[in-house]
Amino acid sequence: MRIERATGIERKELKIHLEKLVQSGYISHYMLEKKGRGGHPIIIYNILESGRNLRGDIGRWIDMCIRLEYYPDDFFYLPSDA
Repeated sequence: MRIERATGIERKELKIHLEKLVQSGYISHYMLEKKGRGGHPIIIYNILESGRNLRGDIGRWIDMCIRLEYYPDDFFYLPSDA
């Protein structure tokens, strides 16, 4: 599945976020030798241990915000969760 469809974020904007996560050491990436649709490179992203910790922290923050009723239950769900 194309990542922009799964996240609901435009590809150019998503690329900026992914590059920042790579630079920060939360994820790693590598390119496959074959090309994807339209001749674009296929990039594989892997979550590193620091990224797993960050993901857990974000999950706890979201859970706390929902419990404190700052956001409705469905606020944080992606379009692909439906």
